[in-house]
Amino acid sequence: MIRICYVVDAPFLGGAEMYISRLACALDGRRFSASLLMKAGGGDPQLGAWAARLRADGIAVFEAPMRLPFHPGDAAGVWRHFESHAPHIVHVNVPGPYDGQMGLVLPIARASGARTVVTEHLPMVTPLWKRAAVKRLAYRSLDLAVTMTRSNAKFLCEWQGAPASRVRVVPNGVARSFGADPVTGRSRRWELGLRDHNVVVGYVGNILPHKGLRRLIEAVSRSAHRDVFYLLVVGSGPDEPACRQLALDRGLSDRIKFLGWQSYDEAEQILGACDLLALPSSIEGLPYVVLEAMASRLPVLAGRVYGIPEVVDDGVTGILVDPGSVEEIAAGLDRLAGDSALRAAMGGAGRARFERDFTLERQAGRMEQLYESLLHGGADREASA
Repeated sequence: MIRICYVVDAPFLGGAEMYISRLACALDGRRFSASLLMKAGGGDPQLGAWAARLRADGIAVFEAPMRLPFHPGDAAGVWRHFESHAPHIVHVNVPGPYDGQMGLVLPIARASGARTVVTEHLPMVTPLWKRAAVKRLAYRSLDLAVTMTRSNAKFLCEWQGAPASRVRVVPNGVARSFGADPVTGRSRRWELGLRDHNVVVGYVGNILPHKGLRRLIEAVSRSAHRDVFYLLVVGSGPDEPACRQLALDRGLSDRIKFLGWQSYDEAEQILGACDLLALPSSIEGLPYVVLEAMASRLPVLAGRVYGIPEVVDDGVTGILVDPGSVEEIAAGLDRLAGDSALRAAMGGAGRARFERDFTLERQAGRMEQLYESLLHGGADREASA
């Protein structure tokens, strides 16, 4: 039995944390035992609920102070955890290069005798020089760096200092069953007061400036089809008040429903109620919601940035736009709104691509191979950068 300890220090629940929970629960329980070490004292209630769900799924969850490097004494607590539980592999989750402190967990894990893996989600974000220096030093204790796209792999090597020979690209995955029940989604559409003649646009994610919800609202207001659009917003965040005000200013308050944070099952139903997904974000690794939309047979309108073009085939499974251009976003919305046959064709192509390349089962199988190769050697030599 291979013991794997996942490590996170997230201040709030996001896609990077969902990556860990989904992967940990998808591993073959006959060969792998997964646990989670998370930062003590997190104030986000959603993180607490997330940890509770992991415990309910049989994943042991532990907490320890992780205020490195500003509180060096915290290293002792992390060390004691690794010494006590003796994981074979410590897999550190790094949402972005600003989180260089998490790199310091790697030498602690290596000193305890574990092999070390890191997943980098946003290596394209320019690091601050002090944290970059800390991370480059810590990455000398790195056995394997995993990221989701070829674009990410390039930044991971050139900007974050990961050795190219230790980088692997393993795309994120979503359970094959996601989006397979269209009846529930159609029922949810009627519950929300939406009808067949409406074109329902879904936005799912934290409401942050770089995610582009403000630009999406502006684009809807300029669309030639604004009178048939409804926008369902699933999520919350610091940019929500500005987005609500913009909707009011543009006369769209009755056409935009802010639904707040929703559970995984509820988000699946809401996506099933939509006609397309829009995510005009300027910074993305490989967002789960894009894969979930493809699984739900929805065309995807997304920013032409970083690894997104590796997932969304422009003109086939969706439409790619300059995420900073309200005009391009509006044009993409108009093209999809005015052609239901195109939406259906793109949605079908997206589901086929999802089943081929982006299932959770495929991701977990690849990660299992990588974990076993670390311990037994020789099974995986392919560099992805």
